[in-house]
Amino acid sequence: MEHARKGPTMLVIGFLLILLAAAAIAYVLLATAGDPAVQISYGVLNVEITPLWLYLAGVLTLLVAALGVWIVGVGARTKARRGREVRELRKQARETDRRATRTGDSQVPPRTGAAGTTGARTAPPTGPRPTTTTPPATGTGPRTTTPPPGTTRRNPLDPDA
Repeated sequence: MEHARKGPTMLVIGFLLILLAAAAIAYVLLATAGDPAVQISYGVLNVEITPLWLYLAGVLTLLVAALGVWIVGVGARTKARRGREVRELRKQARETDRRATRTGDSQVPPRTGAAGTTGARTAPPTGPRPTTTTPPATGTGPRTTTPPPGTTRRNPLDPDA
């Protein structure tokens, strides 16, 4: 029931704020219609501008600042959401490791790090991958071959290889 009342109330408040902003713009437009230009002298900045354009420059500045605050908020929420997901995934991985260790499940081997500690991350191997060459298909069976001894696969993007 609380959510049902909150939606229409927010709509009413939003429409009232839009009407208030429109009234303020109309007032500034009508009140400054015949006013002469205002001269602004601030150091090297010397500008002569009508009050309406000065007001609209302020509105634009406020909109840009509000957009910046909104983008920062979206970024903070996204970062927090990703952090929660990473923590949850790590927690699930620890639980899976504990269950595998407790039950002696050989399907899920526990992860071990460089220092031999369970749960630590390990770096992927950096050496060259073994080459597998596949001869043209002559039959319908699976194709499995072993690379010739002492050969490595050359990376076409590596100019030094």
